[in-house]
Amino acid sequence: MRFKLYKFSSTMFTRHHQTTITMKMKLTGSLAIITTLLMHHLSLMVTSIANHTSSTSFTFELFANHEGPDHTIHHDSDGFLHFQRKLSSSITNVTTLHPEKSHPVHLSNYEASVIVGSGSGISHYFLKIDAMSSLTWLQCKPCAPKAKQLSSIFDPSESPTFRIVASTHPFCQRPYEPAGNQCAFHLAGPRGMSVHGILALDQFDNDKVLNEGFLFGCSHSTENFESEGRYAGVLAMGRMEGSTVMQAAHRGLTQFSYCLCGGSNTKRRGLLSFGTDIPHNPKSRTTRILPALHTHESEYYVSLVGISLGKHKLDKIHPKMFARQMHGQGGCVVDLGTPLTVMVEEAYHIVEDAIWSDLQLHQAERVNRHGFGICVQATEAITSHLQPLSLHFSEEESVLVLSPKQLFLMMDEEHGQIMCLAMMPGQRTIIGAFQQVDTRFIYDLKDSKISFASESCVQDTVEVV
Repeated sequence: MRFKLYKFSSTMFTRHHQTTITMKMKLTGSLAIITTLLMHHLSLMVTSIANHTSSTSFTFELFANHEGPDHTIHHDSDGFLHFQRKLSSSITNVTTLHPEKSHPVHLSNYEASVIVGSGSGISHYFLKIDAMSSLTWLQCKPCAPKAKQLSSIFDPSESPTFRIVASTHPFCQRPYEPAGNQCAFHLAGPRGMSVHGILALDQFDNDKVLNEGFLFGCSHSTENFESEGRYAGVLAMGRMEGSTVMQAAHRGLTQFSYCLCGGSNTKRRGLLSFGTDIPHNPKSRTTRILPALHTHESEYYVSLVGISLGKHKLDKIHPKMFARQMHGQGGCVVDLGTPLTVMVEEAYHIVEDAIWSDLQLHQAERVNRHGFGICVQATEAITSHLQPLSLHFSEEESVLVLSPKQLFLMMDEEHGQIMCLAMMPGQRTIIGAFQQVDTRFIYDLKDSKISFASESCVQDTVEVV
């Protein structure tokens, strides 16, 4: 999994060709309901606030923007995440207006602000964060068709450090392919997304860690990319060669860490740090990152073997429910880029039944909300008796405890509050961003492990200047 960095002679592009690589669909079926419902506008803002006295680390800013055109999402004094519509119509009414949609409202993805190029060609761009993909890409001139973006399209001819990856170089092999004297890529994604272009090298920030010879895809044809009118492309955080993570690892920065804040404080931002000197919490628990089953696997798989509700192990849950299969089925993934936890369907129904049985002990009144398995009227009697959910990994002491505030989303409605289980069934298990709030995660690529510990993430923030 070692990423090799090469330099090439400068040659301006004349045309682009196609090759094939399939971008994994992280959320399918009922998961699409929740992909768009929660935390996002949680935004990942990357600005170069690197330690310029050392090349052993660099840090990106991480912050949340919970504002949408028709809603707000905020943390209240009760500690829960609250969803509130700005309009008078209820969430249920919104879904009936568009029955073909499987989600009640659309929210944005993580995003990164990156600096690309040098000289007169240096520019800032917003990129979507994709924690499962392997190639960072952005739109480049000429680009036709193109997706609308906030800033002007990157012009390689204005950046003196821009280089094209030659077709003759050993790195130009599947899933990439020679195209004349260049190396072409093709990304295919959900809802007909298709991106074509060439591999290139340039500066990608203004410090001395990633700024020389950063590999990325220069797109000259972008179709059906959900840019939301602002994104210029995608920042890849997967663990295949070529991703941002692996390029940092090749430079000796084999660890990265983040601690997600759930609050809506616009004056402070969290941190995403890369380096070898990330402090270790003595209370951390550690689980292995499982070896890849095939050459194009980019996700961070871990070995989930059991689940508890409160102090009671759910005996009907078996490790085989989380067994990995080829072609992306099964298994358990830790993913910063997925908004809510997805549970493989067989295990999800056991968890849902156990939670509902526990809620019934406190006279919970169940209500229907499109896209959610369990929703109840939120009362003090209910919220004060909610139980945590614990995820047990194969290592005996490795347990990730999800508090009630990491399990339920509050809906502020006209006639009171509804709380819904923020988890959905799917084809595999994905531990999403909402369930990672106020937990420190450290990824160690050299030793193939993930460490995690409960933490007040607001303590690891910087003030917005």
